[in-house]
Amino acid sequence: MIRVLLVEDDPMVAELNRMFLSRVAGFEIVASVRSGTEALEALKNYPVNLLLLDIFMPGQNGLELMEEIRRQALDVDVIFVTAARDTATISKALKLGAVDYLIKPFEFERLKEALDHYRETHHMIRDGEALDQAALDKRLARRPAEARGAEALPKGLDRNTLAKLLEVISEWPVEPPWFTSEEVGQLVGISRVSVRKYFEFLCTLKVLRMEPGYGTGGRPVHRFLLQRSHLREARRFI
Repeated sequence: MIRVLLVEDDPMVAELNRMFLSRVAGFEIVASVRSGTEALEALKNYPVNLLLLDIFMPGQNGLELMEEIRRQALDVDVIFVTAARDTATISKALKLGAVDYLIKPFEFERLKEALDHYRETHHMIRDGEALDQAALDKRLARRPAEARGAEALPKGLDRNTLAKLLEVISEWPVEPPWFTSEEVGQLVGISRVSVRKYFEFLCTLKVLRMEPGYGTGGRPVHRFLLQRSHLREARRFI
């Protein structure tokens, strides 16, 4: 059995992760802790193969914990399960050697895929069998690149609508460069409120920059500016 340590400060999320893990063959939870300090203590007391690790925690965050794990040369793998979605955090997690990175909220099937792949790789290494290149590629690849598809959007957002919005704002004139959700909504054919949901998501990816302003009659209006150097971050989702 693969021994798992849950590191999650939210009791409800920890329980959900526990429930999901119980549905995947070959894994057992040895403990559930709520901080980096507790995790390091648990690693001293239990044999652990895998951490399901959050990033946002009180005190030491998940990345700092993983750095400490690497400093101490602890033999444990990490799958991040977190709401952190910025590229700098994801990049650092992968450079530290995370075997996977799941963004909350996620579907059970995505976690099962990560665990199934980890189990296969773990058994391959444990068994010490000799493999040729073709067999190794088959074991290490989750699925063919052509079948991987785009990344999952947050709940309530639609891939086709996002594509239309990106098309409109990509062709926005240089002068004036700022636009509002109402202006873009009229071009795409959806409401200002709906556009704002997509714009808020694009702001988290740094594709858009938001600035408060005022419209006619002094009405507060948020203006948005496209940051073209970050467009590739949004295109991962379409």
